[in-house]
Amino acid sequence: MTGFHHRLIVIVTGFCIAACGMQPYVPARGQASAALPEGELVKNGGFEEAGGPVPKGWSRDMDKTGDKGAVTLDGSRRNGGNASLRLQPNGRNSGEFPLALAQEIPAAGLLGKKVEFSAFLSADGGAKALVGMLSIVGGKPGNLVMLSHGGSDWARQAQTYPVPADPSTRLFLTVWVDGKAGSAWFDDVSVSTGGAPAARAATPAKALAATIEVDAAAVGRRIPRTLFGTNMEWRWNATYMWNEKAMKPDAEGTRLTRDLGITLIRYPGGIYSDFYHWRDGIGPFEKRPLVVHEPGRDDKSRPNFGTDEAIAFAEQVGAELMITVNAGTGTAKEAADWVRYVNGKALRVRYWEVGNELYIKDGSPVSRASTIDPDTYARRFREYAAAMRAADPRILIGAIGGENQGRYAVVGYPNWNRTVLEKAGDQIDFLSVHNAYAPLIGDDDEKKKDLRTIYRAMVAAPANIARNLQTLSRQIEQYAPGRAGRKPFIAVTEWAPVFQWEHKGRYVDHPKTLGSALFAASAMKVFMESPQTQMANFWMLNDFSVLGWIGSRNGDFPPNPQWAPTPRYYAFQMFSRHFGDQLVRYSVDGPTFDSETVGLTEGVKSAPYLDVVASLSADGRQLYVLVVNRHFDSPIDAAISVVGFRPRKDGSAVSLTGSGIDAHTGTQVIRVPGLVWGNQVEDGQHRRFHRGSPEDVVLASKPLEVTGPKFSYRFPPHSVTSLILVRQ
Repeated sequence: MTGFHHRLIVIVTGFCIAACGMQPYVPARGQASAALPEGELVKNGGFEEAGGPVPKGWSRDMDKTGDKGAVTLDGSRRNGGNASLRLQPNGRNSGEFPLALAQEIPAAGLLGKKVEFSAFLSADGGAKALVGMLSIVGGKPGNLVMLSHGGSDWARQAQTYPVPADPSTRLFLTVWVDGKAGSAWFDDVSVSTGGAPAARAATPAKALAATIEVDAAAVGRRIPRTLFGTNMEWRWNATYMWNEKAMKPDAEGTRLTRDLGITLIRYPGGIYSDFYHWRDGIGPFEKRPLVVHEPGRDDKSRPNFGTDEAIAFAEQVGAELMITVNAGTGTAKEAADWVRYVNGKALRVRYWEVGNELYIKDGSPVSRASTIDPDTYARRFREYAAAMRAADPRILIGAIGGENQGRYAVVGYPNWNRTVLEKAGDQIDFLSVHNAYAPLIGDDDEKKKDLRTIYRAMVAAPANIARNLQTLSRQIEQYAPGRAGRKPFIAVTEWAPVFQWEHKGRYVDHPKTLGSALFAASAMKVFMESPQTQMANFWMLNDFSVLGWIGSRNGDFPPNPQWAPTPRYYAFQMFSRHFGDQLVRYSVDGPTFDSETVGLTEGVKSAPYLDVVASLSADGRQLYVLVVNRHFDSPIDAAISVVGFRPRKDGSAVSLTGSGIDAHTGTQVIRVPGLVWGNQVEDGQHRRFHRGSPEDVVLASKPLEVTGPKFSYRFPPHSVTSLILVRQ
């Protein structure tokens, strides 16, 4: 082993001295280089940018390695993004200079410190993939640390490297292949200033301080159970929640849904609602037709998860079904017939929604096929409502609405709400809105903003949602005449953390992170504290792509999902399983932060790091203080005082925590041939995204010792915690 190690030092030293620095990283004319994440030191470590003979940012000594094999970018085998680096050695790949690439890492600012270097490696045909980090001090080789992998599966390797304190230090990173046949692949090569996980854990950030006061005697709103809703789509067997072979719901997916505490399921799913004809999804399975999902696309599936299957699934998991009727390409008679089919013998579905996002006017095939102005929608809604109530007068019917907020301008027609409320408000039971997506970033944000700036905008965004709900409440009060003496209530029938819609985006898969769970928790708090908001349905229950709150641990194609919770799932569960039934008054005083305007999300000033909401159980025996610590790094020590409630000494604390804001539970995106996913960005300080595993995000309970009506608690960084006190 000593001899091999010595040979590698010779290889890397010789190669770096000869090659590194010969080909500086220069973008092509008119093309900007991709901005490096905060703390990242490797240029083009994901090998997304070609550069001719070798990828941009990397060097190859052609004099010594030109005949040793081939260097290519491989789009068919990659850990993430569009491509990986592939080194294919030949029979000449021996001696002191193997087939290799290298990059000099700027040592300034690193002297005497530790860095972490890592890579995803894969190999076959007897080859071995290696990565080495070497310092040259005073022209002589110093310490060499290596990573290596010879297996065909992608494996992440990581090591800590101590950078010498000598000012003459030059630092080099090299990737190379050992062997005379086969191939070695490299992806997401990284050198970061965060240091090793153990080193970070050993030096926690200094705790901040806050105070929380709870008045348990000041009881407020009873929390509507219909706030615990979700969305499911009919297509692809309810995104494979329905087992087509067994013709019944997936057992594990059903268990996870039941455990989540869902109370309401919106069906048949978003944009597909306005192109779905319910009769296609009833009767014998073998007679149901193949149905195109939406205009402008060729994909189609058989609606095996039809009306009866959806109602049965909802009952199985302890939820109600809410149906969105086709108001884009359907008719009022078709909608009324659907009501009769469902409720002819019993009231199986109470909530019915007329159309989806018909107010969108963006020129897409879907929009061109369905968009209408508010006057037309108001007339259509009245026609639908009359026909549907004639079929069953017991149902509650919702109209679609929306109020643009700053850059979040999805409603394509002015005065949509006023027009619909004034002309149809006497027939509207609830107004359905989709005002709670964030951060919704664009290409410029991806390139110019670091991850923490984008995440900060996301976790602060619920303040914008709260203001928008207040605006909607005023509009309803001002413009809607009301039905049967009641003003319409608000239903947020779609909401979620969403970064990008484009598969190639470098943040597209970030809704599954712990940071996104912080947004989900703060959004739930907003819905609970909005008096007029009685319904909320997150988007969406399950998915083998990026949007499912229940995701898949594998990305197999054809899909064979292994359903598993994401951090959003656990954040929702904090409210559905570890919170009370009626709100109580509270106040909080503590540190705040400002967020920038990012994407469609407006910036927020003085957002509290501690987002707090408190409640009592229905019998008044338990008091819950639910706290979201939105600080990415610092714990917060809170002095908590409670009045109107004498707690016992033995309470409990349930906390959702994780190893970083970009940590997740290891769910993956589906690997469809020809579908290119972007190489996802990592947090420059903690770098957890590419290591995702169940151990990285934990929901756990522990005893809480309560010293009396005044006690203290340390809330971990990036966490959601429910303190549960028991009345004496």
